Parts: sequence; structure tokens; C-alpha cells
Amino acid sequence: MAGERVIDPDCETVTFSVSNARPVESKALFALVDVEMKVAGVAFEILGVQARRGPGGTSIELPAIRDTGGTWRPAIRLPSELRKPLADAIVAYLLETGLARPRFADAVR
Repeated sequence: MAGERVIDPDCETVTFSVSNARPVESKALFALVDVEMKVAGVAFEILGVQARRGPGGTSIELPAIRDTGGTWRPAIRLPSELRKPLADAIVAYLLETGLARPRFADAVR
């Protein structure tokens, strides 16, 4: 798996490995990726993490499910200490694969 990033919170080392980037042609959604997350040596996968375009740049959204009332809810919740490092690892992977461009890349000549 490519795009590996490691963070070291107070208790355990958490490792993200991003892989399987799939381009999506949509107004805001432009890619889906899968993430393997290891916490204290135990690995689990988060499939279908969304990369979206917005007025502020790229945003990363965790998978969501529709509840019985029709409202979209997160399929997984992560502590705030993990959300930014996860988003950073995904954006770095998308830059490596060419699915995303650095901000202001067109302005630099």
C-alpha cells in the first residue's frame, strides 16, 4: 500500500496506508480511496473515503450511510486527533497518484 503516514498520539502509534484510488466524475466528488488503519498493531480498513472539491479546496469525507429516516450519517467516527492526519495522508496520496494538484499549481510558472 502506498501513501503511508504515521502519527504518534500520547497512547499508541497509529499508521494510515492509503490505496486503491478511483477517479469519480461528479460535480464535487472526484475520487474514492481505501485506507488501512493500524492501531496498537490491529489493522482495519475504511473503504470508500471520499475526496471532494469545494470552494476552500479539497475536503476528505469518511463514508456515510443513510439511516431509516433518510438522513446521511457517518459510517465511522474518528477522534479529532486522527481526522487531520488521515486527511493529510489521503491528500498526499492523491497528489502522488496525480488525481489532485497542489493548490495554486497553475499560478506558479
